[in-house]
Amino acid sequence: SRLVYNFRMAYPYALMAKEKVLVADSVLASRKFTSKGREKFIKDFEKQLFAEFEKPLRKMTISQGKLLLKLIDREIGQSSYQLIKEYKGGFNAVFWQGVARLFGSDLRKPYDKFGEDRITEDLVQMYNNGTFDYLFYSIF
Repeated sequence: SRLVYNFRMAYPYALMAKEKVLVADSVLASRKFTSKGREKFIKDFEKQLFAEFEKPLRKMTISQGKLLLKLIDREIGQSSYQLIKEYKGGFNAVFWQGVARLFGSDLRKPYDKFGEDRITEDLVQMYNNGTFDYLFYSIF
């Protein structure tokens, strides 16, 4: 039941992350940025993301944050480590991997819908076919 609650808190943010990455990727692909221009776009985009999501994400528990990282991997098809490395560079990716390790998490760990994350995958399927709320409200 804790996983169901944490899923309800984290999954909408994973879907929003997918949307934001698609927007950033399409802008980066459609415009001819210089390296400084690309860096400025990413920095501005990051500021916008912080303004929009910092407060609610800081309110998440460590368990919800770990689940969010897995769900982002599921939705985007890249680990959080790969995303950070792609947008912010290898040094930042290594730094945030170290921070994640302090909290018992791993930014490189892939989503495994047939193994460790099988139950989470069932919740995703329930969410997508509209039956998740019935489960959630039957528990809470």
